[in-house]
Amino acid sequence: MILGLQLLAVIFALIMVYFAYVNFRRSELNRVELTIWTSAWVLATFMILFPDTLRNFAQRFFISRLLDLLIMGGFVLVISMVAIAYIKTKRIEKKIEEFIRKEALTNVRNSKSKTLKSKKSQKAINKS
Repeated sequence: MILGLQLLAVIFALIMVYFAYVNFRRSELNRVELTIWTSAWVLATFMILFPDTLRNFAQRFFISRLLDLLIMGGFVLVISMVAIAYIKTKRIEKKIEEFIRKEALTNVRNSKSKTLKSKKSQKAINKS
């Protein structure tokens, strides 16, 4: 028998799968990310609908309460997501830094060539 809270959780998971698909259609997520998010929400739905299976899994690893297992899993998930976000942020910072350096060098070269051209034109004006 599905309880009211389980029903709300399943509806929430389905809405999240829909949002993942919408973001995929907007090209904000790629196919791999869509698959990961959809799999995560399907797994969450399975855990919501069949909590006894999860309890048996927890008991095999000598975890006394199901909540303890969920909290440990949450910590692992959050830590891994933070690590991935940190790595991606560092990559973006490096790309931005390289772009800015190239742009600055281009601007310096252009300003030097303009300065040289203006000096040559000044000399030409002074000679005449």
